[in-house]
Amino acid sequence: MVQSVSVGVVAAEIGSDSVSITDVPVRGAAEERGTAQNPVAFQCAELWLGRFGFFEYPKAGVIIGKFYWHREPVDEPFDRLEHAGTVSVVNTGGRWITPLRAMKIAGKPWATLNRVSEEELDQLTGASFLDFVSGLGDVEVGRYGDFVPNAGKTVVNGLGIAVPAGKIAPLVGMIAVTRPIALVKRFGATE
Repeated sequence: MVQSVSVGVVAAEIGSDSVSITDVPVRGAAEERGTAQNPVAFQCAELWLGRFGFFEYPKAGVIIGKFYWHREPVDEPFDRLEHAGTVSVVNTGGRWITPLRAMKIAGKPWATLNRVSEEELDQLTGASFLDFVSGLGDVEVGRYGDFVPNAGKTVVNGLGIAVPAGKIAPLVGMIAVTRPIALVKRFGATE
């Protein structure tokens, strides 16, 4: 069964077939095969098509959400997603928890992942971000450090999102808003 998610000019279809890639999941780890149970096809009008998955790497014991394929040519601003925009997922207490960060132009001339406020998420979504992701499934948004007490200093005080383990539709909505939509809107640019 394919599930669709749309926000602004971005549409995503969650597939039902699994996909595997071989990658180094985290710095210092050995290369290994990771599998995403429900890969996602993202599209922004006719401008860009990319594939994304929440890849589980059993040896490293991590889940990494990442874009793993892009239709050529990959033009600006989507070229940033070839090597940026990944998200680490903490699997604890039957929930998948991720930091809420967006591709933002801040301190560099290109977009990088940065913390965002609820107001900025609403601005990117064009409506209530919380209503949008809640409409896609069971979700909780709050301080990341409250979800993951041992979180690192760069994410502990930022926002986080939690969903039941493996229920990715709200996370797909979050990725759509904070990656391609943020890039299209040139989030953070002052010009």
